[in-house]
Order: sequence, then C-alpha cells, then structure tokens
Amino acid sequence: MILSAAAAFITFSLFGLGGDTVNFDNLKPRTFPPFWTATANRPLELSRWEVLRDATAPSRPNVLMKEAGPASDSEFSMAVFDKVLCRDGDLSVKFKIEQSARRVKTAGIIWRYQDQKNYYLLHFSVEEKNIVLFRVENGQAHPIPITGEKPGAFGVTHDVHTGQWYVAKVIFRGNNIKVLFGNRQLFEAVDDSLPTAGKTGLWTRGGTEAAFDDFRIDKKA
Repeated sequence: MILSAAAAFITFSLFGLGGDTVNFDNLKPRTFPPFWTATANRPLELSRWEVLRDATAPSRPNVLMKEAGPASDSEFSMAVFDKVLCRDGDLSVKFKIEQSARRVKTAGIIWRYQDQKNYYLLHFSVEEKNIVLFRVENGQAHPIPITGEKPGAFGVTHDVHTGQWYVAKVIFRGNNIKVLFGNRQLFEAVDDSLPTAGKTGLWTRGGTEAAFDDFRIDKKA
C-alpha cells in the first residue's frame, strides 16, 4: 500500500494495477481536494463541494460533501476527477444522501465525461425509488435500456434511503456497461453513443446534499 498525503490517494492491487482510490482523509476540512474540478450544467448551481468530517464515513474521518444549495430540480452539480482519463474502467464509490427539506434527493456517478453536457450517468433517487443508467448528450439525458428487459424498461426499482451508506460500481468496456449495487450485479446495458475516453466523477441533482467516500477508478484502457 502506498499513501500520498498530498493527494490522499491509496493504490491497491486488489482490483488490478493502475487503480486510484481517493478517501479524502489526509485533507484539511473545509477545503476542496486536489485533482478535482467542480462544475455544473448551469452557473447558478455551482454550490459548494468540500471535504468535511463525518463520524459515519466508511473510511474515517473525512468525506467529500456536496452541500445543499438553492438549485432548481433541473440543475446538476458535478465534481470531476481530473487525474485519470479512460475509455474502459472499473468505477466505484461509497455514498450517502442526506435528509433535507428539498423534494429532490438524487445523486450519481459519471464516466466518459467530456464536458458538462456529455457523459454517462448512473443515478440513485430517493424520491423516485430507482437506479437508472443515462447517457447525457448535448445536455439532454436519455435513459439507456437494460439488456434482456422488455422494450421501454429503464433501470430498476430500488429503495434508496437517506442517511444510509451504499456502495455502487460500474464496469464499462467498449459499449458494454455492468452496474453493481451493494456488491450485487443489478443489470447490464449496451450503448454506443459515447465511445471516447473521458474523466470520471460525482453528480447530484437539484441541490441534493450528499457525502462520498472511497472513490475508485481502475483504468483498463
């Protein structure tokens, strides 16, 4: 195990060579982590992402928190990991959506990120009780059908509770995407729309407050 205090990275051999894990634990609270960029689909949604202490964190003491903001339901806020650019990879993160007065409580992870308007998104919704895979092209989100399901079936129905930590993983190779939740495979999908290498990162919608820990990207190509 090799630990870099400046960037709070741990490199493991568990998932293969070339993986980067960010646990934020060696960073000062109320700061923004190195090698990341905060961005949004609208300028008004540049609400705060910062490292905070969380006694419930899977790897204590710190998490990366997206704090609640005054965003509308259609606004998306992202924290993009700039260090790794990949076409194929294994992406995982632990996350917790916080209880709040806002109607929307939705978070996600992104990959093959080109810019604020083009990327893949796996979305976890408390209010809609589902986990859905999207491609975002030119700022428009399009749900991706699940392999083997009836036409028009998108994602899966799944309870996502506030205040509870979950682990999610996406395995993407070429046009094939596998989604795991809680270390159990949920579904597979095929999509050719965004074949170019891109960045990975974290996503929230509509002012959602959420915490993230143990972000890992294992680059394959």
